[in-house]
Amino acid sequence: MASAPTTRSRTLLFLSYRDSRAPLHRRTRHTRSQAYTNDDDDDESQGLIPGAQAHGESHLAVDMTLPPMWFDISDQVNEILDSVAKKISSLEKLHARHALPGFSDRTAEEREIEAVTSDITRGFLQCQTLIQRIAPRDSHHFPPKASNLLRNEELAAHNVQRGLAAKVQDMSASFRKKQRVYMDKLQGHSVKNQDLLIASGALSLSGSDSITALEDDMQAAVKDFISVSCNSRVDPSLRTRDRELTEIAKSIASLAELFKDLSSLVIDQGTILDSVEYNIEQTSVHMQEAVKELEIATTYQKNTGRRQCIFLLILIILGLILILIFKPRRGADSPHSQDPQLPSSSAGSMR
Repeated sequence: MASAPTTRSRTLLFLSYRDSRAPLHRRTRHTRSQAYTNDDDDDESQGLIPGAQAHGESHLAVDMTLPPMWFDISDQVNEILDSVAKKISSLEKLHARHALPGFSDRTAEEREIEAVTSDITRGFLQCQTLIQRIAPRDSHHFPPKASNLLRNEELAAHNVQRGLAAKVQDMSASFRKKQRVYMDKLQGHSVKNQDLLIASGALSLSGSDSITALEDDMQAAVKDFISVSCNSRVDPSLRTRDRELTEIAKSIASLAELFKDLSSLVIDQGTILDSVEYNIEQTSVHMQEAVKELEIATTYQKNTGRRQCIFLLILIILGLILILIFKPRRGADSPHSQDPQLPSSSAGSMR
């Protein structure tokens, strides 16, 4: 059987050497850090951002521009609308269960419906308050910003405000119709198909149709108030159902007021969309006219090239004609100029 190999551990000796060399290493780095003030005193504590220096800790100044206030407000409105949408879906289930016939005590269920309805209405009112705060205010910035940047921020704030107002208005109108349908079911009235479509979200009204639906809901709420007051005087046993109808009518009335308050922003947005559509139509008309002008310019450019070629050929032809006209005269003049020299040369030879 082979014996185990002989080994020895040098870890403890290495650790003792490292511990003994650590103070000297730190002193040498301290002398070097005087030339480089951004280095740290210890390698193990060195990070990406310079830390403590020889005479204290350095602070890194970062110039950051915070987003405008309406950015946070828009996030709050979206969060509230998300929670309201969840509450509306849960309220629909409660309405469907409560509308079923039964003989058990439903006081707790009615209280839950009232609590959820009041929470939803409160959420819509809170959204309205936050949307009104999105409007940009005249504030002094330091350092001062350029005028075009301020203008862009104002336009962005108005666009966000109108978009959130339209979103809240659509959701509140749908919830108002759901309350109207539930109130009609409790009273035993017939429900319109249009109200069912609006309540389910399959149909959305705009313009005069939305105003007409708002007036109908307001009239239904007023009639419900009157009928509740009459029933409470005649039969005290119906007070529980009348109280529920009263809460629904109050919710419809508050949502109608909220719809009216937000309608100005939505109408403003519709006006802007109309102006954008008009500008797009005018741009299309101008583009068609520009295409016609470009076609005319292209034809003219083509004709201009042809005309230049024709003019150049005409000039060449005229030049050749002139050459043909003047070249024979020069040939005819050369023999006459040489004839007088012949007699003189012959006379000299005879002499």
